[in-house]
Amino acid sequence: MRKNFASLAFGAISLFLLLGSSCSVAYNLSADQCSSNSDCDARFGKKGYTCDLGICTCKNATCMSAAGASGKGGSSGSSEAGTGADAGENANGGTGETSGNMGTGGNPAEPECTTHKDCFTRYPDDSEENPRACVEGSCVPLMTPDCPAVLPLSDNHKWNLLKSTDAIILGAYAPINGTTIDTIGNNYDLAVTELSDTTRGVWAGYNQRRQVTVVLCNDIYDTQDKLLAPSKHLMEELKVPGVVGALFLQDQAYVWENVARDNGVFMMMPLPSNQELIDTADNGLMWHMLSGASELSVSYQPLLDMTVSHLKALGALGASESVKVAHVKAKDQTFLKDTASYLEANLQFNGQSTSANLDAGLYAPIQITSSISDATDKQTAAINTILSFAPHVVIGTTASEMLNFIIPGVESGWAAQNPGKKRPFYLLSASDYLDPAMAPMINNEPFHSGEKPLYQRILGVNWPAAADQTIYEAYQARWVAAHAKRQDGYENFYDAMYYLLYGVAAARAPLTGKQIADNMPRIVTAGTKVAKVEVGPSDEMVEAVNNLKVGSAHIELIGAMGPPDWDASGGRNDAASVWCINPLGAYKADELRYDPKTSTLQPSDSTLTTSTISCFPFPAQ
Repeated sequence: MRKNFASLAFGAISLFLLLGSSCSVAYNLSADQCSSNSDCDARFGKKGYTCDLGICTCKNATCMSAAGASGKGGSSGSSEAGTGADAGENANGGTGETSGNMGTGGNPAEPECTTHKDCFTRYPDDSEENPRACVEGSCVPLMTPDCPAVLPLSDNHKWNLLKSTDAIILGAYAPINGTTIDTIGNNYDLAVTELSDTTRGVWAGYNQRRQVTVVLCNDIYDTQDKLLAPSKHLMEELKVPGVVGALFLQDQAYVWENVARDNGVFMMMPLPSNQELIDTADNGLMWHMLSGASELSVSYQPLLDMTVSHLKALGALGASESVKVAHVKAKDQTFLKDTASYLEANLQFNGQSTSANLDAGLYAPIQITSSISDATDKQTAAINTILSFAPHVVIGTTASEMLNFIIPGVESGWAAQNPGKKRPFYLLSASDYLDPAMAPMINNEPFHSGEKPLYQRILGVNWPAAADQTIYEAYQARWVAAHAKRQDGYENFYDAMYYLLYGVAAARAPLTGKQIADNMPRIVTAGTKVAKVEVGPSDEMVEAVNNLKVGSAHIELIGAMGPPDWDASGGRNDAASVWCINPLGAYKADELRYDPKTSTLQPSDSTLTTSTISCFPFPAQ
């Protein structure tokens, strides 16, 4: 999964975004509109509609002229004048303006479309570059400057999926530079393409299989309010029932509170969420691919315990000596604040709480402003506090400050400030994993002068990858086939799209965000008698999509990140694994994994005999 999320920034003004819609039907086109042409006659007043697979479809000049005589009809709530025969001039002198699904001067109950294909006929000039979708009877442009792409990319300009089965439209967010899609967006595209090519669509409670397309919106803005335009396009104009939102922290809450909540859209979050948002009463509409600070941080306690044992075995801490712990914590980033709060409330050392250790002069909390908020701060005050306190262990719940400023500063000043005292051991956060600042510091370290080198005094925590890498490696092989070069660390985005797609497949009609939310438990059910389905194209995928047509069917969808582990409200329960640094400065992930049965950290590599990790002997014997 994307582990070094801090390098992209945490805050709303930083990068990413989300969406929503309260009766957010996909298109208000339930497949039980009709069972015969006479049903359509009754519905639309003998306007020439044909019952096509349960949907009243306009296929002749009679209904076209009936709808078209009212004007061209714009996207939801907008106005657009028609021209020539479509100018909307009728016996009553209509102006050609539209409102909602209303044509100009015509009957407000008459839609200008009942399927996406109708919009291709009505707006042929738009049909290649920016086609329109039929949304509650109005033809709405799919793309905007903020949302410039539609997945799968292979169908662009042909739009066969959109037309052929009156496709379900979903939404997603990823960094987009102009019209260039980055690795996140391409991971979404891989998942959508695989499902489309393999299953030819999902049932989603309808009586015909429907393809799925995804409108992709940009999530890189300099101010948070600019997230509203793409969010409203997806959720209020296109009325998508679900989105994958690669949004960071504050942005998730902002979009939820300002757009998504009132529109009832289901949101699958690939990136970290703050604990408050995870705990929000959201009617099941928000699911999170990465566990929150409380679930993740349980691994800190056994890691600190192992570190204390390690220091005592090395003689860096006396057998009966109390350990001194400094805690550098970023006060301006929500996830990091949640992590720091959890540690201060739950961490125990020297047989007592952090508050008791604080009173005893054995704990030093050091608040900083992260470089995300203030890039000019070189963290001199924090460095001086650590040098003065002379801790045995330094815990960092920061963004990039520990590796870029604090560790170099402490190591450079340690000998002069604390002559003869062993240098500290550092426990770092998920935001430090894969930070490129590590390698040059390790490879050129001037610090240790006879002591343990720096790489032997750094461990960190992170969201765990799959223990069994089989599905992950199969996903990587498909990625390389599509893009020529391997890309590790993005499986949370790929999986997020898959869980949304299967959630749609399990939902009932009419398709809403709440329907997806209510049926998500059907695709993450564990059990010996439940079919296990791996992400990616396979015969099992086809069978699973067909089986999910039945409301009682359940599967366990296993992602590239591993088996699903969500609670009933959509919060993920994974505890952190531990990473280390080898002598060359390379990161080694998932060296220790948390065992919830024993509340301990256990080695991932069973072949190790003298250490629990591969980077250096830990804990020392």
